[in-house]
Amino acid sequence: MNNVLIFAGGTGSRMNSRSRPKQFLQFYGKELIVHTLENFQNHPEIDSIVVVCVLEWIPYLEKLVKKYELDKVRKIVAGGNSGQESIYNGLVALNTFSTTEDVVLVHDGVRPFVTENLISECIAKVKE
Repeated sequence: MNNVLIFAGGTGSRMNSRSRPKQFLQFYGKELIVHTLENFQNHPEIDSIVVVCVLEWIPYLEKLVKKYELDKVRKIVAGGNSGQESIYNGLVALNTFSTTEDVVLVHDGVRPFVTENLISECIAKVKE
């Protein structure tokens, strides 16, 4: 199985975005995180997605996942006090349904320009 851990636990403090974290800012009519998730949702080799999110924004992200029919999103978990802790939280969530034989890709939720080809290349490299 090929899994993706999307790290979207930041608050966007460097962007000075007071109203919402940067992953929820609108970009071409959709939240930035939706564009990122759609790249993995639409990839034929990706089986599941876990998203690490700012705790207070989990309900909002759940609504977006439903609205955009992102059915590969299996879990949304709260981030931690650091990036490393947030990724750890996501890996713990992945561990509840994945095996040691599975591929896990980690991607930043505010980087929506990842291509299908790059995702495929990463999966192939891990499987070498």
